[in-house]
Amino acid sequence: MINKSIKFLALLFLTFNVFAGGDDRDQVYYENLDEELAAFEAQLAEDLAKAEIDAFKAEMDAALAEQKIEDELAAFEAKLEAELAAQEMMAEIEAEMARAAALAAFQQKLEDERAAAAKSTAAYQSKLAREAEISARMKQLAIEQELALFEAKLEAELAAQAMMAEIEEEMARAAALAAFLQKLEDEKAAAAKSTAAYQSKLAREAEIAARMKQLAIEQELALFEARLEAELAAQEMMAEIEEEMARAAALAEFLQKLEDEKAAAAAATAAYRASLEDEVIGELVVEDEVIVVTEEAHEACKYALGLSDANIALFESALADGTLFNKGPQSSNGTEFGASRWDAYANCVSNYTNPF
Repeated sequence: MINKSIKFLALLFLTFNVFAGGDDRDQVYYENLDEELAAFEAQLAEDLAKAEIDAFKAEMDAALAEQKIEDELAAFEAKLEAELAAQEMMAEIEAEMARAAALAAFQQKLEDERAAAAKSTAAYQSKLAREAEISARMKQLAIEQELALFEAKLEAELAAQAMMAEIEEEMARAAALAAFLQKLEDEKAAAAKSTAAYQSKLAREAEIAARMKQLAIEQELALFEARLEAELAAQEMMAEIEEEMARAAALAEFLQKLEDEKAAAAAATAAYRASLEDEVIGELVVEDEVIVVTEEAHEACKYALGLSDANIALFESALADGTLFNKGPQSSNGTEFGASRWDAYANCVSNYTNPF
């Protein structure tokens, strides 16, 4: 832009020089120059317009830059102002703390001074109190000394009066004592006489009481011995009764058991006999035991023992006349078996059970 402005000024200066010379030969040149000037002016106008736009842009950029700077400055100023305000506040706080510390120190100093003053006042008051106490004590000691002198004097006078009274009283007591001693001697003589009689009476009463007590003890012992003897006899009798009752109970229990067994045996025998439907042909007596022989048992044992008809006939006759074990069973071949065979027969018929 500056170069173009210099170029324009140079052309303008040349133009002025040409007009000043007034040479017509340079008409063409001037026309060309005019065209160049016109072109230059147009270019200049264009350049000026462009320059104005650029200048406007530059101004705008400058304004924006300036605005940015102002904003930054404003922000900086605000920040600076805040920092300064914070510093100022901090300074105020520190000043306030310093004032508080100074106030605390002042108050502490004031308290110390008050304490010192109170201590000094207390010491002064204690001194005054001691002085007052000493003064009061001195007055009290003076009064006590006066009272002590008065009491000593009064005590001496009272002691003298008491001594005189004691002397008089002692004399009176001596006279009374003489009379009392005489009276006491008289009473002692009478009391000795009365005491002897009373002691004799007490001795007799004590002897009687001892005898009565001994008799009571002897009666109690006799009664206790009799009671003990009766209790022992009763216990012995009770033991005998209980023993007799136990024996009687055992005997009764045995007899009852025996009766029960007899009844059971009789009932069993009756039931057995009732259960037998065949005819009883006889009884065997073996060692006091009665064995009922039925026809069915006889036939079964006859078959079991292999008895012949002759043996059976002999058996039946022996059963009839009670000589069963006195005759041996005979057969056509002689004696087939002896007494042991009869034992086998008796055992067989006694143990026979009807299978039906």
